[in-house]
Amino acid sequence: MSRRLNRQLGKAPGGRGIEPSPRPRAARTPVQRLNRILLIGGSGLADGAVLLALLTKPFDPVLLGINLAAIALGLLMGKGIGRFMFRRILPANK
Repeated sequence: MSRRLNRQLGKAPGGRGIEPSPRPRAARTPVQRLNRILLIGGSGLADGAVLLALLTKPFDPVLLGINLAAIALGLLMGKGIGRFMFRRILPANK
């Protein structure tokens, strides 16, 4: 296709132009927002627990496992508390 014809097609009504505009982002639901917050927070806590376990001189894998299990339990509790607090905002599961 020639360069001239390509430009004409790009400028045509309904065309996306020479440089395409960014696609509109889909709105996030409150459940997706809560999951993202928990995922980012949990990964930060898990990274911190692993780093702390590696920096202590006598490495104790049992202590690391306990810390990671406590973080996982805390995230599950956070999800439950978040669903309880935002129950009017979140849609009912059907």
